[in-house]
Amino acid sequence: MRRALRTALALFLSIFYVRSGVAAQQAPLITADHTQTIYKHLIEKHWVPETGLFISFLGTQDQKLSQQSSTYEQAVIGLLALRMGDVERAQGIFKFFKTAWEEGPAISSREGVQGLANFYNAEFGGEGIEKTIHLGPNAWMGMFAARLGNTTGDAEATQWALSVAKWASKSLPHEKGGVAMGPVYGPEGIPWPQVYSTENNISYYAFLSELLRSTSLSAEDRVWLSSEKNGVEDWLVTAGFDRLAYAMNRGVNPQGADRTRALDTVTWLISAVGPKRLVQRGIDPDRLMRQAQQSFEVKVRGSLGVDATDQPEADLTFALKSEQVAPRRGSARPAEDKHRMIWYEGLGQYINTLNALADYYAKSAPVRSASYTKLALELTEEFDHAALPNARSKEAYPYATYGKFFHDGWYTPTDALDGPPSSLVSAAWRCFAGLGMDPLSGRAIAGVPTVQVTLPAIEEITHLRPSILYGTSEDMVVRAWNLLNDGDNDHAIQQAQATIQEWSPWALRLQEKKTLKVGRLIEYSGTAEQRQEIFGYWALNDVAAAYFVLGKAFDNKGHYAQASGAFKQIATRYPLAQIWDPRGWFWSPVDSIREDFVSASPRRYRNILPVMAGSPMGFGKQPF
Repeated sequence: MRRALRTALALFLSIFYVRSGVAAQQAPLITADHTQTIYKHLIEKHWVPETGLFISFLGTQDQKLSQQSSTYEQAVIGLLALRMGDVERAQGIFKFFKTAWEEGPAISSREGVQGLANFYNAEFGGEGIEKTIHLGPNAWMGMFAARLGNTTGDAEATQWALSVAKWASKSLPHEKGGVAMGPVYGPEGIPWPQVYSTENNISYYAFLSELLRSTSLSAEDRVWLSSEKNGVEDWLVTAGFDRLAYAMNRGVNPQGADRTRALDTVTWLISAVGPKRLVQRGIDPDRLMRQAQQSFEVKVRGSLGVDATDQPEADLTFALKSEQVAPRRGSARPAEDKHRMIWYEGLGQYINTLNALADYYAKSAPVRSASYTKLALELTEEFDHAALPNARSKEAYPYATYGKFFHDGWYTPTDALDGPPSSLVSAAWRCFAGLGMDPLSGRAIAGVPTVQVTLPAIEEITHLRPSILYGTSEDMVVRAWNLLNDGDNDHAIQQAQATIQEWSPWALRLQEKKTLKVGRLIEYSGTAEQRQEIFGYWALNDVAAAYFVLGKAFDNKGHYAQASGAFKQIATRYPLAQIWDPRGWFWSPVDSIREDFVSASPRRYRNILPVMAGSPMGFGKQPF
């Protein structure tokens, strides 16, 4: 009751001051001390000095994510670093991704394709858990580089940003002004070159806008960049916008318009294009936002916030069959609170959009403006109430409450030992929302109280890199191979065991699938189609390779019983595995065990013979 009275009084006073012409003195949405405390936490806990990257989900017990840094999130923290005056760390991020951009096409699995992967490993520096190349993360990194160039005069950053824009304009398919999500098909044939994402196109639009602010562009570059930006805008207000529902489509794919509702398609559109320009293009930003309020505002466990999607999609996701659900819980979304969840990164974006609309309507519709301001204040309080329990100064925030964002989306990261992991991007968006910093428009939001922030004092950071790499099964087993080849048997064993622990459930499913679908080893004569078919059983091949590394390392150490146990696992559980040799062929670990261990050392390995009887033969072995 008291809270309702307070918010009603705040709304009345804000309307009174606006109507009477008296400048309302809004309390800051964040203090300088709070901003600096958040940023200091991100540097001291998330930052990895050796790579210059920031860990996205600090402390998560999901080892696959524990070392990962999202490319989009690195751009976000780079933009915050510039706002904090931390040019050195901003340049560190830029240099890492410029190098990754230049070296990417030489990666064997890329086959010459350029573009930044969606994730990188913050600890070890290589590509991360998701190697897919999407327009959105590349656009955000390009936007950050363009901002770095515009802020500091760094010509190298501006030129690299221009090269990213040229890549998007030339290497990605275009349709009706929109730009496709990726240059190549993804796993299991996902047609990224035929998928047009609204979120990705908004990101690209914001990137082009930032690049066009550069004073060093040639007249020729300015012409094509402007044409590209205008084409994207046309696509956003036609294909991206569902005029009948007065909502944003998630995009367009070969089946037609994807009418799944996503919060950031609305908030980012209003931020990037701007309310004034949307009105000029025939879209009422207030009506669009009111529709968003009905669709995305939620109350979960008594807390107010925003969901990434709407009620129909939440219901659909909750109803997923058990085999489509992560094993940590029995359903993809909570059974309570109408299956809704709160997305804190999205909450920061939402607060920014509310404040942008409050500023736009300040003179023409003061009551409406005041209602937006009031809601932004209320949700900012809710954001801080959600700070992690162990973050006494509210310096760390969760990514989201439990759930799967969309039926075809991702899950909230697994908790840390003491609660949700510290989310890099949620903390950054808390700062953006508090400072009134809109990264998509490239401007400060007028009406949000200005806060003067400085770079906090940071003591020298000592960071110990973990001994085990966590990421994709391929990355993990490749490191195990490299350690084995370097003669580091002990660390090879640790890396192989970690690979098996993380990926064996996937490997067993793919062994079963290959048994039912193919029933044998797949012949390989060098064609791309055969190679992709074999690679389709990725975890099966990688886990078998990890067991092989384990057996070989134990054999090197003279621990023959342990080596025999590892080899038996391949023969009994993963007999259809085929391992790729970088020299250009696949080989069967079962054949290699039979010839290089059982036949070569029958006294040590004759106990494997009974389990080898039913294993496939004659495919070829790894030559030592």
